[in-house]
Amino acid sequence: MPKKFSDIDKRKWLELYDSGKSETWIAKEHAKCDLRTVRRGLEEARRKQDGRVARIELLKDALRKHQDSLVEELDKILSALTIPTEDYVVIPWHRGGDFILEEAETLAGKWQAGNVSEPGADTRNEGGAVRRLLMEHLKNDRLWKVLAQWKKGYDAHLAARLVLQRKTVAVIQDKTGCNLVDGNDVPRPFICSYTTGDLFFRATLRQAFATQKDIDLESDIAANTASGDVRYGSLVLAEAPGNEEKIKSNLLDAFRELKGSSEAVSVVDTNKALAEAAMRVRQVVEQIKLLGLILGQCEICRRLGM
Repeated sequence: MPKKFSDIDKRKWLELYDSGKSETWIAKEHAKCDLRTVRRGLEEARRKQDGRVARIELLKDALRKHQDSLVEELDKILSALTIPTEDYVVIPWHRGGDFILEEAETLAGKWQAGNVSEPGADTRNEGGAVRRLLMEHLKNDRLWKVLAQWKKGYDAHLAARLVLQRKTVAVIQDKTGCNLVDGNDVPRPFICSYTTGDLFFRATLRQAFATQKDIDLESDIAANTASGDVRYGSLVLAEAPGNEEKIKSNLLDAFRELKGSSEAVSVVDTNKALAEAAMRVRQVVEQIKLLGLILGQCEICRRLGM
């Protein structure tokens, strides 16, 4: 009965062959068997060796792709660290009819309950599969704490902007005694919400942020008695035939109150806090990326045998 040789024997033959020994020498001097047995054993050992090498390469490639996807998720976190532009409004000033006031109240409640979309809301979603895997790798890492602080700061900043918008509406209507509307087919006098509300909101914030692109309402708002309106350049802010000067004066009073308001200060303060929170997140993410490897383990790693 022919002698049986194990996989270990055949791997040894392959080592000898690769080191320069001939098939004949292996058969006669080492294995003490038929030459054909050695040849078959070498072929089998070579196939298994190539299979192991191929599997190792596939494993390395899979792990590399997995790490790349985790790094890409870190980059998504960085790209989601948006800070609203200086003039950003939570609720548009132009909605239809004079419904903006009621809608502002309705949306305010919904937004505070987390039901209104804000910039970056989709990119800040935690529900993605790769995000969950990253959280497994970086379980209890400081990243999640600073990211939660940034999200809290983001919500606080949007809330401050919303409060200032509502303050803008209230002050303008209180000072002028006129309603803000976004249509012309209403009784005069009235204030145009999509021009006046937006302009005063932006001007207030530019004053609060001390930006170089200031809006000079004090000098540039004019009463036009010929057309019966109040204007800022070509923008009609209010239609008040016979009361143009009074409405102009009242609008300027409204702006003075807005630019000195605590609501405007709150927007600036929360903006600064948001920027600082974003910086902390960036620092932590960059430190993780500098390692060149996302440490820890996740379900994918375990399936790959890591």
